[in-house]
This record gives sequence, structure tokens and C-alpha cells, in this order.
Amino acid sequence: MITSGWKSCTIDIDRSAEFTGDDVDQYSGLLDLGQNYKYATVFIPSGMDSATVTPYVQRTQNKDDVPYAMHFWNDNDADTNIAQATVASTGGLYVTFWIGGAQYLRLKASENQDPDVVFYVMGFN
Repeated sequence: MITSGWKSCTIDIDRSAEFTGDDVDQYSGLLDLGQNYKYATVFIPSGMDSATVTPYVQRTQNKDDVPYAMHFWNDNDADTNIAQATVASTGGLYVTFWIGGAQYLRLKASENQDPDVVFYVMGFN
């Protein structure tokens, strides 16, 4: 198995907005996994404000590129795609997302976070 090793990814509520629609209380800073990976395992720490967590991907490392939610096709209905997300929680989870060959990603919490939240992410093929 090829992995990126663990990398930190932070929702830093004090960072400056980087792209159109950025909410610094919900989006993490840009994470570069180092190469393209099919999957990402995310450690979501306990103690965060209750929220769902969704992976967002970017095609480039340009911080002003708008990230997009990663969707997948529902095997039971070829006309339906589904955004990946955790259940709403206060963390304490490891979850694996399909990121479809992405190198650059952000994590988004569905609710504002205060204080900062540090996630750990490992890409793998």
C-alpha cells in the first residue's frame, strides 16, 4: 500500500479567507497530500463543536481555487450521486473517504468551530 503518512489539516478560525465562499470557521486550510490518492483516512479529534465533516477537493494547489465536495455514485441508483460526510458528532472518529485521485483537499465542518480543530489525514492507494 502506498500512503502519504499522517499530515495535519486545521480549521484555523483566525486565518484569512482564501477563496470565494470561504468560511474560515468551517473550512480547513489547504492540505497537499504530496501525490494523488484514491482514499483519505481522517482522524477527527474529540471535543470539536458538533458537525458533519465533508472532504472537499481542488484540482490545483492555488489557494484561491474554489474546492468542491467529493461525491460518489449510489450503486443502487445510477442517477443519484451522494456527497460524502460523517454523521454529526463532536469527533473522536476515524473515517475513510473516497477522494478519487485527489492530491489537494480541505475538510469542511457543517457548523462553525471555536476553537481551532486539528485533523490528521493520510492519503492511500
